[in-house]
Amino acid sequence: MPNYELTYVLRPLEETNFTSTNDRINTVLKNAGAEIVARNDWGRRRLAYPIQKTTDGYYTTLYIIMPGTAVRGVERALQLNDDVLRYLVVRVDEFRLPTPPPAAPTPEPAAAPAAAEEPAAQAANETTKPAAQTTAPAAAADTIEAAPVAVSSTAATEGS
Repeated sequence: MPNYELTYVLRPLEETNFTSTNDRINTVLKNAGAEIVARNDWGRRRLAYPIQKTTDGYYTTLYIIMPGTAVRGVERALQLNDDVLRYLVVRVDEFRLPTPPPAAPTPEPAAAPAAAEEPAAQAANETTKPAAQTTAPAAAADTIEAAPVAVSSTAATEGS
């Protein structure tokens, strides 16, 4: 069976209604023969533009395995649900599950005042280096230069 990502936006609801709407969507998927592999709740976010006079919504992405014939039925059920503002079902070759952000390193207590002065001295030395030495060669390879665009004289005069 193929892999799918289902992302949907729910209108802002109370916690009990939010949970029951997610349960209804899970039930629709289970009845369609889908297996939910993972779930990524993004939480409440501001919409890019108002939808049905709503400016906020709860975003959720489900990673599911489901038969291709069941997709249309799932989309129809989401379309009929008044709490679902938008949805998108995308077939993917393999799941790219979200990875949690790396934990911030905890600062270690300074053992000696000299240890705190050492990074400051290194930072002062780095600022005196020429700019060419501080940029990484890989960063320069990532930049894309725009090619010059030729404009004919007839195209420039047609607009006036």
